[in-house]
Amino acid sequence: MNWSRTVAVAAAGLVLCGCATTTGTGGATPSTGASAHPASVTSDSPGTADTKPFLILNGQTDARPGELVHMMLYNVSRAQGGDAVSARSPALTAPVRLRWEDGHYGAVGTRRTTAGPGWYPLTVTVHGRTVSSDRIQVVPSRRPSFTLPASRNDVTRPGEAVWLEFDDLYPGERGAGFTVRSAALPAPVRLVHDAYRDFYNPRLFSARPGLKPGLADGTYAFVLYGPHGRRIAAQRLTVRASRPGDGDYRGKAHDLGFYDPGRGYAATGHTFRAGVGRRVAVMWHDRYPDPGEETRLTATSPAFTGVLRLRRDDSKGADGDDPRFFGTATVRSGLMPGRYPVTVVSHHGRVKKTAYLTVTAR
Repeated sequence: MNWSRTVAVAAAGLVLCGCATTTGTGGATPSTGASAHPASVTSDSPGTADTKPFLILNGQTDARPGELVHMMLYNVSRAQGGDAVSARSPALTAPVRLRWEDGHYGAVGTRRTTAGPGWYPLTVTVHGRTVSSDRIQVVPSRRPSFTLPASRNDVTRPGEAVWLEFDDLYPGERGAGFTVRSAALPAPVRLVHDAYRDFYNPRLFSARPGLKPGLADGTYAFVLYGPHGRRIAAQRLTVRASRPGDGDYRGKAHDLGFYDPGRGYAATGHTFRAGVGRRVAVMWHDRYPDPGEETRLTATSPAFTGVLRLRRDDSKGADGDDPRFFGTATVRSGLMPGRYPVTVVSHHGRVKKTAYLTVTAR
């Protein structure tokens, strides 16, 4: 989401707390060369600031033909508006009917694919009477693009997840059956519409697959196919495994420890005691885990009933800490009291750490 759209959301919050400033309406014809137009609140109806209708727009700036604009009209009750609240603009494909949405009227409109660059007026009416107005911007179209941005490193590692993104918001483009094939991927990947990354772009398709974990160093082609197997575009990605001297070759693995899962995280390492048949939580830190280790990291011990799978801690408590992984194991019944090793192996076997769990009779 771009800056102007983020401002729109912030402005909505200001309006609701009574802090926003009312602005004027736009001109009757599109204008070019306009500066960024922040979210604005407008009203052409009489009344006090607390009672007159006001309009909030999201996605009204820096948008290409075919992109969406979100409209919210406040201070018009359902009894007043009924089913007769609508928005019109020469930039939109058609008049848009606003519907009641939990305390306000709202709708999403679509810019015409043939709309030229400039600013366009938008008016909202209730039973044919204009109650608010604003402007929406259209910027030039751009050709469809297929991109493979790297996720976190200057070089891409085997097993690392990569974004595959196809943006074909362009007049005449249609269809949704997009697939990417590459020898670097375990299987062909279907791109799907991605409203989370950009709600206002109805033709943004993406996926985030992981590369093969054991991929050989090299440069790999990623080919995008459309409906009926039509080849659309191709990109290349260089993949290289970490080597001695690289910061992530062995990561920064530390703090293999244990704690009582009933009392929350408080790792105590070698001093922890657990009775037979009881549960014990294992914690592991690594500043630079290998890509994909989030799904394959395990802890093994003759004291456990089985192999313990460790999962990435993505809770708020992990903020500001090295990536940490944890899991809860059960101590085998009938085990003799004593010290038992617990081992974690990571970085494709390059790192092996062992801590000792003290098992008591109960």
